[in-house]
Amino acid sequence: MPTTEDSPATQSVDWIPELFQEAMSVTRTVPGLARLQELNLVIRAELRHLIPRVQEQADQIAHGTTAFYARERAIADAEGELSLGLSPSPLAAALAVAALGRCLRTLDQFAGECR
Repeated sequence: MPTTEDSPATQSVDWIPELFQEAMSVTRTVPGLARLQELNLVIRAELRHLIPRVQEQADQIAHGTTAFYARERAIADAEGELSLGLSPSPLAAALAVAALGRCLRTLDQFAGECR
């Protein structure tokens, strides 16, 4: 599992599914706040890396198509989640991390189409 010391530039995208799975499990297991904060930072860094890649795709797709709007929606959702802070409440933090994880999965799927 990547940590905050790992950067998207030095990591293979192969760990994104693992990161997504952990993000989705936090609402069931509610790990400690320290782990939630770490996941929050790692996922945010990856989202910031993926948003421009997906935006480039959207810019090359015909406006008005489902593919275009799907990418625009995914970007807007990710930016919306990035604008929110992390609550000191473990349950609220877990919900926020899960939301970031869902955004990560969607953007990664779009970005994977151009790999």
